[in-house]
Amino acid sequence: MYQIIAPTLFQNKICRLPKLGSLVMVAHAAESDFVNGRIKPSFETIDFIAAGQDENLFNEFSAMSELLLKELNKNGSVVLPGIGTFTKANNAGIYFTAVEIDPVFNQAIDVERVIRQDAPHGILVGDQQRTNVEMTGFFNEQPTNSDRWWIWAIILAVVGIGALIVYFYSEGKISVGNSNYY
Repeated sequence: MYQIIAPTLFQNKICRLPKLGSLVMVAHAAESDFVNGRIKPSFETIDFIAAGQDENLFNEFSAMSELLLKELNKNGSVVLPGIGTFTKANNAGIYFTAVEIDPVFNQAIDVERVIRQDAPHGILVGDQQRTNVEMTGFFNEQPTNSDRWWIWAIILAVVGIGALIVYFYSEGKISVGNSNYY
């Protein structure tokens, strides 16, 4: 009878036991421990959510739930093989202790970061596929510095001299040719 609860819990990730509560599988993500060079694996734990006073549903586990409650009232605890133990406290509260996962199944993995500078690999740049060799060449190119500032300096000097000549000619301080001849 109790062997039906475990497969339902592990397949559906939840098993509702009327008048008792719900067993829920909670997934915990893998964790990276860069300082120690390890990755801790992902794992699942079983949590128990006690039923509220107003929760009175009926499902395929109603009969098993009634039997569990009777055994809890009689013995004080019920062991579900492979899942955990229900315990009834003195204040009529029901507690659940999940079975500990064997550490053999949750061993951390030693990792080492590998960076290969010489191995070409694809990189998506914008909407174009490039290689790391192309991008390294692109970022290492020195911009061509064409020193043509002196051309602009000559042009500005000619314009400035031309403006001065026009100014002085219009003021009459400069005359073109010999205008004193009669």
